[in-house]
Amino acid sequence: MQDDFGIFLHGPLFRPKLKRPQDYAPPLYVVASLTDKIFKITDIKMDRSAQGSVTANLQFVAWSDAPSTMTAVPPAYEGGPERLLVAEGNPFVVNPSNHSPSMWTGGVDLIDEDKCTTIFPIGLEQIEGKVVNTVECHPSGFCFFSVWKFYDDSLPLMGNDCLWWCRVNAVSDPTTCTDYGRMTDETGHSICHEDGKGAVHGFVVGKDDATDPNTFDFFLLYTGKGTFDAGESSIWKLKVTVSRIPGGKGAVKTLSREPWATDLWKKSVQKPHDVGVDHGWIDDDGKYMWIGTFRAHNNGVHMVDYDTGKLVHSIHGIANLFPGKYTYTSGISGHGAWGKPGSVLAVASCEEFGTQFQGGKSAVVLLDISMSTNATQSVVLV
Repeated sequence: MQDDFGIFLHGPLFRPKLKRPQDYAPPLYVVASLTDKIFKITDIKMDRSAQGSVTANLQFVAWSDAPSTMTAVPPAYEGGPERLLVAEGNPFVVNPSNHSPSMWTGGVDLIDEDKCTTIFPIGLEQIEGKVVNTVECHPSGFCFFSVWKFYDDSLPLMGNDCLWWCRVNAVSDPTTCTDYGRMTDETGHSICHEDGKGAVHGFVVGKDDATDPNTFDFFLLYTGKGTFDAGESSIWKLKVTVSRIPGGKGAVKTLSREPWATDLWKKSVQKPHDVGVDHGWIDDDGKYMWIGTFRAHNNGVHMVDYDTGKLVHSIHGIANLFPGKYTYTSGISGHGAWGKPGSVLAVASCEEFGTQFQGGKSAVVLLDISMSTNATQSVVLV
């Protein structure tokens, strides 16, 4: 299992609708970016004979070119398996895949039981590809993709790192982007890499506006530099609206933007150190967002109040998973909400690049957040 995961484990995705009464946690998808594999962890049960441990089954799902994150899509037919929209991307172009190396920078694929269909980018841009880090969709029929390369656009390769929108042909069957474009801020400027700020690494589609289901919160997690101490991080809360315009095309407009969760990225560490914001998940109550960070001075998972952006609680310890190795938080998904029975977080971990040549490995950590105090219990799937 450790060999299958490699050192880069990303994209945990719980599937709450598939949870059975006897399960400790719902089935969980994870991706192994370096080995080009997608897995599903099922039958997750607490081992009552050994406190703090669980048993589970690991299933190989699909090959994918340097997968990072994913979102679930309904089956193509009644009784069929779920499909996945997968963010893929490797700036070094060569992907080992199924022992038949492919040459592609990346994009977003719809993966089903028979094939992979690239929905982004389209046309001539598909030949080059784009290194996509995060994919998430809104029920209005718009999906969003962040292009983020760890070398921060410092090399003149493959274009700028930007945030993109895509209007899919059908929410339940997204086989193509009917049109797409770069996201813009409230001033109309493209949301792309900026020196001293970085680019959008992860993002979270937030709550809908109370009066308009096509207007919603949108949280951007900027990260500059793929390093483990100094760098840049910031989080911004946008108000976004989507619509269809004459001719069937889509339109995405940012109405407002403000800094958010500043306690985490401005105050929790002191410059020149940085937190390294990564990915986030909003709990089922909509009261808190949980945010992963990967840099050494605040490596962990952080509970932030949705309405105020106040940092409420931090969970550390990911760095110490494997003695003598630096392990960092690289993805987060959850089920339930803080203080609610049966609630749990799944945290993916990675090791620094290079350790794969010294027996590097990664793990999924499950964090029990069902307790209403600032205590958590963790179990590790290695």
